Amino acid sequence: MAFWHGLINWLGYGHEEEEPVVEKPLPELETAPVAPARGKLVGLPTARNAVRLVISRPQSFEQAAGLAENLKNYRPLIVNVEGIPLEEARRIIDFLSGAVYALGGRVRKVTSGIFLFTTSNVDLSGDLEEQVPANLNWLEAAGRGK
Repeated sequence: MAFWHGLINWLGYGHEEEEPVVEKPLPELETAPVAPARGKLVGLPTARNAVRLVISRPQSFEQAAGLAENLKNYRPLIVNVEGIPLEEARRIIDFLSGAVYALGGRVRKVTSGIFLFTTSNVDLSGDLEEQVPANLNWLEAAGRGK
């Protein structure tokens, strides 16, 4: 029988036998690291040029050098010297004023006992009180004067 089926198939008159389908295992996909898409990066000017403002309420003159480090790193300072002894407050403000002067910045009195120290990279505007004069009455500045 197999002979006749083979002959008929060879002559082209028979049915083709279907070969059994053998499932081959799928090759494992190798996962190559995917490189991130390279696109055009556009920087946000506000995030890159952000200025960090430091607000401090020192308790002693020993903290003044640490505050001046912020000025050296071009970070403006708001210093509140209310509530500390007047002589201590004066020394802190004098020290920070000297640091600001050396860096080409400015000192502004915000309220009595609160001062703003800026470096040369900060432009001030608004209705802040006038720049601290050289002959400042510290008793009045600290709100303790007549």
